[in-house]
Amino acid sequence: MNNRIKLSTVTTYKFGGYCDNFIEINSKEDLSHIKRSSNLKKIFVLGKGSNVAFSDKGYEGTVINPNLNGIKYCSESDEIKVEAGYYLPDLARFYKKYNLENAEFLIGIPGSVGGAVKMNAGAYEKEFSDIINSVETYNLESCKFETFGIEELKFSYRNSTNFNNRVVLSVNLKAFPGDPKKINKTLKSYIQYRKRTQPAGIYNAGSVFKNGIDYSAGELIDKAGLKGYSVDGVRVSEKHANFFIAPKGSKAISLYNLVNYVKEKVDTKYGVALEKEILFIGVFE
Repeated sequence: MNNRIKLSTVTTYKFGGYCDNFIEINSKEDLSHIKRSSNLKKIFVLGKGSNVAFSDKGYEGTVINPNLNGIKYCSESDEIKVEAGYYLPDLARFYKKYNLENAEFLIGIPGSVGGAVKMNAGAYEKEFSDIINSVETYNLESCKFETFGIEELKFSYRNSTNFNNRVVLSVNLKAFPGDPKKINKTLKSYIQYRKRTQPAGIYNAGSVFKNGIDYSAGELIDKAGLKGYSVDGVRVSEKHANFFIAPKGSKAISLYNLVNYVKEKVDTKYGVALEKEILFIGVFE
């Protein structure tokens, strides 16, 4: 249904003004609320809001939020069908419940299945595309449902190219039985590592910049002496330099300016053009 909503309530950074056309998708039938005449360039599909910063001025376009949270394990086909709104750490726990392997890396990623498809989310040298069999989508141009097999999908590091003007609805995932002790051990080690190295319990969106093939964004930011650097209260984490922390009441423009400052400093010092992982949506200039 269509709602006017303050975008700060639907993102982990708690930034953003109002959107007058926020459409929450609770069933496939709700997709009919998206008018064929809508400006597709101004439609943004939002998952859990963990890699997004909306402008303080709000967003004049349409925000679509797939609130679809079904999940089913089919042992006969070694597959899990999971809907787009399902929370990734809960998906890792669902795999563990049935002693299924290869999803442990999702335990610390605070996003949704749909977002994981679009961004090809990953950690510990593993990517979401590694466990995908097929993806069901809704095409906003043709207003038709489409399903893509893994062989038709184009994934790269923290990116995919098949989903422009499409809403991810559900995903069929590989689900192979594993060793319960090994699965538990791996999950615990990932959880402990995140607690040791990443800030928790405060407003952030995970990694701000993508890592390169031969460099760590966090290490470059640290070496540039930028840990603790702040703009109007929004600061580079002292614990992990690729995490930027925003105290309650901060502004999106402060994060925007901090990200651009850090990007410029690293480029000047090391000749590396860091690529943003976080998305800035709306007007920031």
